[in-house]
Amino acid sequence: MRCRSLLFAACATLLGTAPLAAQDTTAAIRPGMTETDVRARWGDPAIVRRLNDWTYLFYRNGMERQIGYYDTVFLQNGQVMDAIVRSPEHQYLGQSSSPADRAPVFTPPSQPPAANAPGAVIGVHVNPPATPPAPPPDPEA
Repeated sequence: MRCRSLLFAACATLLGTAPLAAQDTTAAIRPGMTETDVRARWGDPAIVRRLNDWTYLFYRNGMERQIGYYDTVFLQNGQVMDAIVRSPEHQYLGQSSSPADRAPVFTPPSQPPAANAPGAVIGVHVNPPATPPAPPPDPEA
């Protein structure tokens, strides 16, 4: 009887850690999919942003306040190139540029650039026009 329970425990452990290929991936996205494919699997995103040939799909993950961002799918020319996923409901089968086991770390602000450094902004000075503008024409005249 004890041998049977050990065998059952071993099988349960192996099934619980089945390789990704053996797990259900019907709702997963992968590189090369289109925006339509992503929407069919994950639904409509909370936010969509487009810039040139890039499209960014932002999905709620329930942890926005704790981690500071949505699950994000990056598409270039209409095809999935990358995804950053933290929600257990979303799965990305490609290699993410920000894997889930990467913990966020605080990045302290750098020192401001020296006043003579290229691109340094040390203040704003507005010069008044050389001659005052002419008054607008009187509508009643």
